Amino acid sequence: MRKDLNIFAHYLLCLIYLQTLGEYDKMKRRIIRQGHNTLTMTLPSEWVKKLNLNPGDEVEVAEDASSLIVGGKQNGKLKTTSIDIDGLSVPMLWRFFQSAYREGYNEIKLVYDANKKSYEGAYDYYASHFEYAKLGEKHPEKPAFDMISELVNRFIGMALIDHGDGYCIIKEMGELTAKEFDNSLRRVFLLILELFDKVISLIRENKTGDISICKTLHAMDVNVDRFIDYCCRINNKIHDTSFQKNKPAMFSTLFLLELLSDEFKYIGRHLAKSKKKVDEVSSFAETIKKHFEMYYHLFYKFNRVDAIKFGQNDFRIYNDHFKWRESLNKDADSIRGHLMQISKFVFCLMELRIEMEY
Repeated sequence: MRKDLNIFAHYLLCLIYLQTLGEYDKMKRRIIRQGHNTLTMTLPSEWVKKLNLNPGDEVEVAEDASSLIVGGKQNGKLKTTSIDIDGLSVPMLWRFFQSAYREGYNEIKLVYDANKKSYEGAYDYYASHFEYAKLGEKHPEKPAFDMISELVNRFIGMALIDHGDGYCIIKEMGELTAKEFDNSLRRVFLLILELFDKVISLIRENKTGDISICKTLHAMDVNVDRFIDYCCRINNKIHDTSFQKNKPAMFSTLFLLELLSDEFKYIGRHLAKSKKKVDEVSSFAETIKKHFEMYYHLFYKFNRVDAIKFGQNDFRIYNDHFKWRESLNKDADSIRGHLMQISKFVFCLMELRIEMEY
């Protein structure tokens, strides 16, 4: 129980930290009277420089309750960056590129050592070094261009448009809209429900001891991650009133949905390694799926009555979990633990959804 509480506390701290992300720098400006009935104020100089604004340029001003949101256009200027990947492990390469992508860069240049003949595959790092290796998987290395192509294909809306001796240039193709965000977020929820259905089916039918289980669930999780990253990118780049109020809570929601989806990947590892039946946890898996469905319904159609039912259901899950005792089937116990972790993420997600009401 102590271990569970420590893990839960850790994720709550992550949640609190993430809610601080996306907050805007706050500064005071004095209102100046100009003319008979006109009030003005100055714009922050750093913001003006960053957006390359000049006298006479137009900016969009939107009213949001007691706030005014000023949205400037970057006058067609591309937001570009360069990342030197020399010396980065595959996990760190992912983090660097993902951060630039989520931040909304239009063009990303990856620089690498042209003399280095081969790299580990972008998707094969953990397979080569950890879980899959124990199951007999081994992956060949590949040229830098092939590895980078594999990486870029994972990110929606980006394409590798140019390459030369020691570099590749990746560029955004198309334009982001608020409608794209809505569609992509809905897709995240539906993909997670597909993961629930797949895992429940595998558990109920005692499909174990097969490395293909790992690969299937990992591929499904990667698809969830693609749409979450895309949502983060849009959330950073769109500045209309529909996005401003809930941006911090939305970033935290996306982060937790990503962590929740990862748990299915871990369940897949236990199923792939297990030599025993695990159908004893099928009913618990179905209970957790229904709990997530309650949250999903409330996310799009929030109401107090269903929120109360959600809280009651969450209490029942915890009450049943703490009554449960470990069995001789360690894989089934581990799967139950990951399902319980999913329920904790769902509770944190619900907390964020309630916050969006205020």
